[in-house]
Amino acid sequence: MINEDALWYKRGTLVEFTLHLGGGAKKCRGLVLNTAVLFGRGARQIWIVDMDDATPQQESAWKGKKCIVHEEEIISQVSSVYIGSEVILEDNPVSYPVRDGAQEFEAPTVTVTVALPMVERERQDASDAQKAAEGKTTP
Repeated sequence: MINEDALWYKRGTLVEFTLHLGGGAKKCRGLVLNTAVLFGRGARQIWIVDMDDATPQQESAWKGKKCIVHEEEIISQVSSVYIGSEVILEDNPVSYPVRDGAQEFEAPTVTVTVALPMVERERQDASDAQKAAEGKTTP
């Protein structure tokens, strides 16, 4: 499992990157959706928001779509907030691409939250210690 806190570009970060297309490299901006591995190197799954000097065909083929980009191709983090990023992140939960023969699909991950009773016990111990310091005791 990848520790998301140790990454430079976390999920939901707006970044500028280079996308290599048949007609040459394009500078793009996009929203980081997920962590990936591409040809054995670290990469990010990015939702493309904007492209510089793109033809209408390139805009329709790439803008508003997901692509996987190597970390080395990410130029910088953009310090502005993309309006609508929460919706994009909700529509694209953390998932992993899975190849089944000739078909590829995304398998969603599961996030489990477990409540631990130790927290309440620690509060009770702290409360008992405070009462004991005040001279009150509990039966």
